[in-house]
Amino acid sequence: MHNVSRRGYFKWSIALGTVAFLGAAHILMRTSMYRVDYDGDPIIYLWSAEGLATEKSIYSLPNWAPPLFPIMLSFYRLFGVESSDMGRYVNVTSFGLIVLVAGHWLHRFVRFRFTVIGIAVAIMVSYPLVRISSQIYSEPLFILMTMLALINMESFLSNRKVKFGLGLSIIFSALAFLTRWMGATVVLTGALMILKCQRVPPHVKWKRIAFYSVVSSLPAALWVIRNWILFRTAHQRNCEISPVNPWDWPSEIGDRLHLWIFVRSDFGWLDICLWTAVILIGFEATKALTIRWTSPSSPPGIGRSNSLAKYGQYSSQERPILPFATFAIVYLVTLLSVAPYTTCGPPYYLRYLLPVYVPTAMTVVACLERFLFKSYHISGFLIWNNSNGWGIGYNKISGPMAITRWIIMGLMLTVVLTSIIRNIVLYIDILVTYNPDRYQF
Repeated sequence: MHNVSRRGYFKWSIALGTVAFLGAAHILMRTSMYRVDYDGDPIIYLWSAEGLATEKSIYSLPNWAPPLFPIMLSFYRLFGVESSDMGRYVNVTSFGLIVLVAGHWLHRFVRFRFTVIGIAVAIMVSYPLVRISSQIYSEPLFILMTMLALINMESFLSNRKVKFGLGLSIIFSALAFLTRWMGATVVLTGALMILKCQRVPPHVKWKRIAFYSVVSSLPAALWVIRNWILFRTAHQRNCEISPVNPWDWPSEIGDRLHLWIFVRSDFGWLDICLWTAVILIGFEATKALTIRWTSPSSPPGIGRSNSLAKYGQYSSQERPILPFATFAIVYLVTLLSVAPYTTCGPPYYLRYLLPVYVPTAMTVVACLERFLFKSYHISGFLIWNNSNGWGIGYNKISGPMAITRWIIMGLMLTVVLTSIIRNIVLYIDILVTYNPDRYQF
């Protein structure tokens, strides 16, 4: 973490903690006022948790799902609450910790604190995460475990916490795998990150990959063996699986992304501005990562040049956003390749796509800051202060292109802020005025 005063860091931590608390309080109030949806998986999770708590039998746990979430719900008797309330509390806590963990990680690599608070608020009011966290699903817990695994893997790759970081990454990767079968993508992402470590002998890489992969996957593998011994099947679910036409995926996923950002607003010119900016950011981020990947001597880090080296010294293999970007790609590819033939619903359901939401948001914010700094450096705008006073310069050749980038980014920021304000207004409205029809707006 870069140098900041203890007082300033304490105030910033209080602000971030307040955002996380308000988000968790909103979910708690929302689920207290309105009936939680028990259809589908939630009722099976609750039934399994009650059977495990009362009968102490592992036969109560479903064989089609990993056991961590129903086991956590089975602790309801220790707290003297209903199993459904325990499910609410687990997701409320997971939701608050997701906001807190994302904000603290970004604070280490993003220069401006207001940007960190802004993305924390955006995650706090995000439609998909709020909606899933208001139900009894395992996705919030899975997202939290995934983020903790990726953050500790990044610490390991950055040589800040070598053994400790790898150990924690193994623990959280295993917990993610025990929460959802798609936790295998977390293990695969970690193995790919270790494989890309530079300045490490190949035999050391493969030893680390083998150790990490085996230990992270062992608890889930034991659970599969348990299912086979008890039920003579490793994974079986009583539902009709209807494979989805792959040609429908881009359109359906695009509809879900539009829903996430605009929440039932009609398509308009703001959408076009947003996607134009996103494409430009993606191009710049891909180009930057490609250059750094192929050129070990290039200056590493996010959003820093020699004049902006504020984040400490990093070796060439340390790219803090890489684990998150890699996970998003690995998860989506795996989801669209496997889920259509193994799940009871389309792979583009909101809950199936949700785990990439926060890692993608963190990647975009980190790349965005670098993109903005780069736009400033090539803009031709120079501001300085010397013995003669303040001065401003402008390059007429490179300035217009940079101004265009700033306009696009301004439009994107306007769209995001509009979405945040609209969501906040809707959340307040459904808490102040009881209206069950608008609960799942």
